[in-house]
Amino acid sequence: MERKIDSKDLVPGMYVTRLDRPWIDTPFLFQGFRVETYDDILTVQKYCEYVYVDEERKGEEFTPLDFSPLGIEPEKGPPAKGLLPRRVTSYLDQASVEDELPRAKASVQTIGKAIHGFMEGIREGRKLDAENLERAVDDMVDSVVRNPDAMIWLSKLKNLDNYAYDHAIVTSVLAVMFGRHLGMSRKDLGELGLAGLLFDIGKVRLPPNLLTKPGKLSEEEFEEARRHVEYGTEILAATEGMPARVVEAARTHHERHDGKGYPQGLVGSTIPIFGRIVGIVDCYDAITTTRAYQPSISAHMAVRQLYDWRDRDFQEELLEQFIQCLGVYPTGTIVELTTGEIGIVVAQNRTRRLRPRVMLILDEDKVAKKQNPVLDLTHVATDSSGEKLEIVRSHDLGAFGIDPKAYFL
Repeated sequence: MERKIDSKDLVPGMYVTRLDRPWIDTPFLFQGFRVETYDDILTVQKYCEYVYVDEERKGEEFTPLDFSPLGIEPEKGPPAKGLLPRRVTSYLDQASVEDELPRAKASVQTIGKAIHGFMEGIREGRKLDAENLERAVDDMVDSVVRNPDAMIWLSKLKNLDNYAYDHAIVTSVLAVMFGRHLGMSRKDLGELGLAGLLFDIGKVRLPPNLLTKPGKLSEEEFEEARRHVEYGTEILAATEGMPARVVEAARTHHERHDGKGYPQGLVGSTIPIFGRIVGIVDCYDAITTTRAYQPSISAHMAVRQLYDWRDRDFQEELLEQFIQCLGVYPTGTIVELTTGEIGIVVAQNRTRRLRPRVMLILDEDKVAKKQNPVLDLTHVATDSSGEKLEIVRSHDLGAFGIDPKAYFL
């Protein structure tokens, strides 16, 4: 039973289901949360005059994701075409980010060689098969399942001279991380990772100068650029062993929720789920990456921009799940603490998104620290003076001259 109450009437144990403002304007998780402490109540009161609570869920320790807004039927049986598969798996981190980084790095190198070989095969007109790529993607999926933060941290170390390769790998990682969050099966994660790696493969047939041209494309150039969808669909459909959903993702990743995408103008849930997921992660990586014709924006700002496009470009409920997956402060975000110290978010806390792990880079005077300790804000609640320690703001990409490559674990 849902009930509207004044935020001043909250008590620990209540389950908040709705706010008096959009979720994106607050630091809270989408899909609701349980009030655990009086500090939580003070935070709610800072943002909301009133909230809605579900008294039947009081005291719940864990609430699985509710996909009903996506049109998911609770009954058994396959979902309708285009809808999100029911959550089948709950994943828990099996390794720390530090332990997973070496394995993640090796996996990225393997997948980079595999996609490079695949692209060269296209250019040389060789017969293609998906086997090598599938093996490389499976290794990456295993790493993301163990701990997605390691792969996301590596994605911050992009080589801007190789945007096509980097974008393919990062989009694949983001897609698998999102699928993990949604509770997709291991088999689905493998195919989704392959879709994220290959959805833009048709660009290999476009003129190189078209992809790197600074400034706005002419109408003729834009029409040619759009043909990468057609080229990619043809290439993947002709590749031996390529899963049908990977081909479908290449064909539909530029379709948009309001029907104004291309090439078919599909609307809403008529866009296959892989196409919807890849469309979101493709856009997110594109706007957080500096390119010849576009500066990058911070991960935190990208989340807000994506949310502004809800139910226009992307399905609102699916987009909210992606934002929840990334966290309030996505891995790699430069943040400032209440002490004035500056750090980089290196890992998420998947149950308390406001309390990630932060590597400290600058002291309170904004001077570089001689050492870079990592604080787990889940366990470190106060500073050396006993004052409450938390993140007060995020900063733009490159703020204070901080380069993530210099602090690679």
